[in-house]
Formats: sequence, structure tokens, C-alpha cells
Amino acid sequence: MEAVEKTKGNLVKCKCLFCPSYKFACKVESTPSNVSLLMGNMDKKTHAEKLFCAYEPSTCIEEAKGCLCSSCEVQAKYGLTKHYYCLVQEGR
Repeated sequence: MEAVEKTKGNLVKCKCLFCPSYKFACKVESTPSNVSLLMGNMDKKTHAEKLFCAYEPSTCIEEAKGCLCSSCEVQAKYGLTKHYYCLVQEGR
């Protein structure tokens, strides 16, 4: 297993925003930062409310309500085996 690269390609493939645990309010609140992430240098960012497997857990999600990680291209590409990257950091 290797670390997930912070690339625009991975960001586009990411399913985090469609996750059942990601409330509508989180989506609205994080839209500006997610757009700026696509337009800026992703390597320099330490947090993003998208692509949790490459960054740190969400600052918005508080409760596990379902997970799409197992069906994500990014998880498959990097051989990730855990779920709920939005809530937990360990075991990447």
C-alpha cells in the first residue's frame, strides 16, 4: 500500500462528496475550498474536505452513515483496505 497522491486526477475520481456520511451542509460549506483545491497546489494543503484518504479526516462529518470507499477508484488504485477515511486517520 502506498500513500495516496494529492493530484487533481485523484480528486476528480474521488467519491467522498457522494458519501452518505457527508451531509448536505458539509457539501455546501466545503464547496469554495474544494474548488480552490482544484485550481491551486494540492501538495501544499494539509486539509481538504475531499479526498480524505490523501489528507486528514473531515472537520465536518461527525457520524458514520455509510461508506463508498470500497467502490472508489482511488482506493483500488492505491490498495487501501480501510473505510471511513473521513473519520479516522490510522491504517492508511
